[in-house]
Amino acid sequence: MTHTREDAIMETTVTTFGKQKFVTISKPLALFLCLLFVGCIVGTALLVYHLSSCQELSKVEESTLVVYNKKYAETVTTTTEIPPSSESEEVVTTTEENNVKSEVEDVRLPRHVLPHSYDIKLVPFIVEGNFTFHGEVMIVVNVTVTSDNITLHADDLIIDNVLVCEHLTNKFLSIRQVANETKRQFLIIYLNEPVEAGLQYYVSIKFKGVLNDLLQGFYRSSYKDNGKVRWIAATQFQATDARKAFPCFDEPALKARFQISLARPKNMTAISNMPQIGTPEPVDGLPDYVWDHFQQSLPMSTYLIAFVISDFECLKNGTFSVWARRSAVSQTKYSLQIGPQILEFYENFFGIKYPLPKVDMIGLPDFSAGAMENWGLITYRESVLLYEEKVSSKGSLQRIAHVIAHELAHQWFGNLVTPVWWSDLWLNEGFATYVECLGANSVNPHLKELDQFVINDLHGAFMLDALKSSHQISIKVNNPDEINDIFDRISYSKGAAILRMMQHFLSMEVFRKGLNRYLQSRMYNNAEQDDLWNTLTQQSHEDKVLDSAITIKEIMDTWTLQTGFPVVTAFRNYELDSVTLSQERFLVNSFNNSANSVWWWIPITYTGPGKAVKSTWMRMEPTIIINNLDLSDEEWFLVNVNQTGYYRVNYDQRNWNLITSQLLKRNGHLVFDPKNRAQLLDDAMNLASAGYLDYDIALNVTRYLKQEREFVPWKAALISLDYLYEMFVRTAHFHRYKNYLLALLQDFYKEIGFTEGENDPQLLVYNRFEINSRVCKLGVRDCVVNAVREFQTWKNSPDPDKRNLISENLREIVYCTAISVGGQEEWDFAWQRYLNANVENEKEILLMALGCSKEIWILSRYLEWAITENSGIRKHDSARVFAAVTSNSIGQQLAYRFLKTHWNRLRSYLGASSMSLSSIVRSCTIRFNTQLEVDDFKMFLKMKENEFGIALRTARQSIEQGEANVHWMERNSERIIKWLSTVNV
Repeated sequence: MTHTREDAIMETTVTTFGKQKFVTISKPLALFLCLLFVGCIVGTALLVYHLSSCQELSKVEESTLVVYNKKYAETVTTTTEIPPSSESEEVVTTTEENNVKSEVEDVRLPRHVLPHSYDIKLVPFIVEGNFTFHGEVMIVVNVTVTSDNITLHADDLIIDNVLVCEHLTNKFLSIRQVANETKRQFLIIYLNEPVEAGLQYYVSIKFKGVLNDLLQGFYRSSYKDNGKVRWIAATQFQATDARKAFPCFDEPALKARFQISLARPKNMTAISNMPQIGTPEPVDGLPDYVWDHFQQSLPMSTYLIAFVISDFECLKNGTFSVWARRSAVSQTKYSLQIGPQILEFYENFFGIKYPLPKVDMIGLPDFSAGAMENWGLITYRESVLLYEEKVSSKGSLQRIAHVIAHELAHQWFGNLVTPVWWSDLWLNEGFATYVECLGANSVNPHLKELDQFVINDLHGAFMLDALKSSHQISIKVNNPDEINDIFDRISYSKGAAILRMMQHFLSMEVFRKGLNRYLQSRMYNNAEQDDLWNTLTQQSHEDKVLDSAITIKEIMDTWTLQTGFPVVTAFRNYELDSVTLSQERFLVNSFNNSANSVWWWIPITYTGPGKAVKSTWMRMEPTIIINNLDLSDEEWFLVNVNQTGYYRVNYDQRNWNLITSQLLKRNGHLVFDPKNRAQLLDDAMNLASAGYLDYDIALNVTRYLKQEREFVPWKAALISLDYLYEMFVRTAHFHRYKNYLLALLQDFYKEIGFTEGENDPQLLVYNRFEINSRVCKLGVRDCVVNAVREFQTWKNSPDPDKRNLISENLREIVYCTAISVGGQEEWDFAWQRYLNANVENEKEILLMALGCSKEIWILSRYLEWAITENSGIRKHDSARVFAAVTSNSIGQQLAYRFLKTHWNRLRSYLGASSMSLSSIVRSCTIRFNTQLEVDDFKMFLKMKENEFGIALRTARQSIEQGEANVHWMERNSERIIKWLSTVNV
């Protein structure tokens, strides 16, 4: 190993936590130290001056040295000196087993000491063989209750020095012991004299850590430039990983101001949440390093702190900057164009100016999430920030706009006003997911973003929320695994869907006024969902859009505090011109439904042919009757207009037949809005799948698709029909399904063809991709020949890395099809293109296509490479490889066996708390549809349950979905095959 300076080496004696021995200091030695202190009074005075000014912490004398976390438990040497105290003559470091009682269920920090501000100095060594960092933090704390300890968080850190000093008198407090509690990741400083309520104290801590490769906390990343590996250091703190970078009060409610200083090599750049101040300063003992100092932040939560040290470059637009690798900086232009536009849209929408002096956005080569909303420094995967003309697909333009809009929405919802605790994570993510559609729509109105919300978020949330193992939007969470576990479609998409529903029953004007009121009242502070409900209630009562006897809390608690969603069944009385609406919880297996169903406050909207839209409420009641529909016996009746409500709708058979007849008329489907056509398709097929509706009725609805040309209904239909593909693809009757789907697709396929027009609308481009991908997957010769021809032309070109004439919007289809019907030569060619590609969107497409091979040994090797260091596959893409292989019908069992065989290796490589592990578990198990498969996974889960961590809920959901698939096959397969055999399209 090499180090740039001597003290970069971890070379001291430490006391380890776990089963270590005590380190004690005798009374004579303590007395000697006190005399030494008197003799060194001048040095101490300088130290006090230093502490008062919160400056160079490296000059502080060393105190008790503690190794925090068993990962770094090792024996090294140190000097131990203690500030003088008249009350104690020994310092003891203790273990979790000694005097520290853990109530793991309660992971919240005590509130007797609260942070006021931090001064953080970090020196990262971004050097192969020494990926470490040294740090010093001075925390100014306010004491609310007199106490004999200070408790904060630290994880995976070596704690060198701990000092506590009273602010006004500059008096050191004697430290009795410094302990850690590993399960709760607490660092506890026990004192011989109390910190007193109403006073302010300095807590100074020196520490060391490792720039890990797990993409958590303060971590390392790399990329190649002209064949040379270049390293960077970056952060990802949400939800509980700031404590891996510096000791802190790592809870969202414990906001403080942060002053950050970063030491960096002179040939690199440092950026953080706030702008730099002053000029870089030399680092003592490190001639190749300089200090960058940053402005003190506004009050903020620890999980929003961010910093990156790199050799990246940026493009600027006023106070807006986008950073990337030097060879990719030209790909930042689109983000730099739309970012300021979306930010301005939000300033107008929320009625509050963006409060920070700048916005930096940076694309990182390795990043565990899609993006992270750190205040003033938003971090991204490259694929959702960078766009290259003629290489990145049109879909990536929309994806980039959505992700940028999502993260910028967080600058208000999440950063300016932050949930008190992770139970209300959805206040962050649900709002950002809904509002991102508004922000993206402001720059891409031609994409009908608000229509696409129905298929991208609403229907997606339904899929997970139909399981008994789903969870409430607002849910109690404790340990970090539980917190990370709820970063799912429930918090994001369901949260967004119920907000959209509320916006519609309140009106956009009242909704916006209420949000402004909420943000103004809680800015730079924290909130719970009840704070939002109270504000919106006041606004809705003032504007008289809600009965004064009703509160938003009364309505919305039924959606946030209850698991699942309702199916509303409309049963018409044709003689009396009335309808009875009943509600019950929708479950993926209807026979699992309890007789004691939960009930919701449901905003009902309804209409008929040529009728105005009317509305009413189901007020947590099992049934209501609506009279005087003003409909004839031959007129259809529609509930949940534009699917603004978060519920499914079922009808009596006669009304389903009337709707189907309308859809099947020539251009008859056009009387329904595209969102409602998507709803009818999605509701019918999922009601049938769960056993609420006869499959004959549901499949009849799909027959009208021969004349459908809108993207949103087609996408909804194909998602539902893809489920039938998964259920039948391994059966002897698959050809029945194949013939029916091709009958629906063939006319549209002939219209849109395989060749793009230069001025094709983007939604037509999307339709061409969706249709062609199914047609090629089903083996239609014309499609396969087109794809293989284009791939071979590319393969035979003199410089395939620079010249690729395949349309960027069809590359996924072309690559996958050619690799599927080809062999090792095609696979190896695509793999080399992946390694050489400089555009992350292209790399992602190639990664998915490489999973299309029909060679089992190639797929096995591909899975192996996905969890192998330096294979060329980045750690954040491991889950993508598994998804690619499992989407291949011959790869499903292969990937599942690999998961079981290499379970320990997967956990070690990705980290037990990695969300990638959860994604891999889902993709390997979600398609099970035989009892043998489900039982085998149950047995594996039972053996390894304690090792699943964040993936445990995912595993249980997969089992529930697998059991539903088994019942589906038993209940429906014969009937569907019979229908498919006789239908005439």
